Amino acid sequence: MVRGPAPLLGASLGALALFLLAPALPDLGDGDAAVIVPGTLGLLALAAIALALLPLREEWALLVLVGLGAALIAAALDAADAGTAANVPKAIFAAAAGMLLAYVLAAPVVVVAVPVFVAAIDVWSVATGPTSQLLESDSGAIDYLSFEIPAWGGGTIGNLGVSDIVFLAFFAALAWRYDLRRRVTAVCLALALPVALVAQLEIGGAIPVVPFLAAALLLPNIDLLPRVLRTPADG
Repeated sequence: MVRGPAPLLGASLGALALFLLAPALPDLGDGDAAVIVPGTLGLLALAAIALALLPLREEWALLVLVGLGAALIAAALDAADAGTAANVPKAIFAAAAGMLLAYVLAAPVVVVAVPVFVAAIDVWSVATGPTSQLLESDSGAIDYLSFEIPAWGGGTIGNLGVSDIVFLAFFAALAWRYDLRRRVTAVCLALALPVALVAQLEIGGAIPVVPFLAAALLLPNIDLLPRVLRTPADG
């Protein structure tokens, strides 16, 4: 049974308020706190939107409708130069896409194989020429493919790729489908985004985000993975 829209509505409104009010919030100066505080809250807001869509994870038709509607709204807001207001429908679209992917790839081996594979691809892509960085905000032509994270007091601290929220939602849906440690995994997936941000600050260069998400899925459930791999394929 599909639950009501209250979790998604609440997460979306909370995130929208945070993004729109960011320019009016106190400037935190030039230190790491000016990046970590608004960055963490902004990234957690995006994760909350994605996780709020979990009640629809098995409702593929609704996911298609919600995803298409959100994509159209996001495109309209981007065309109108609405800035960070477009983050909310983009996050809904990305989450719907990730959960549709999990619905289609209904095989236990996916729980291990896909996170490892996409994490390796993400490491390779960043090592050979990063397409997005959490601390870089000059995305230009790929605005629609990234979330703009606002800084407090005005401006932005950087961008997060839409694909990162796709995989966050995908991994969360897998945790629910195969009865892993759901709440622990959801918390770890959400926290993986700000952890990646802090790691990038410490390293001082681009780092891939998907490996953090993959670890957030696999490490809390590592003792359960043999059971999952023995599960007959769905269908």
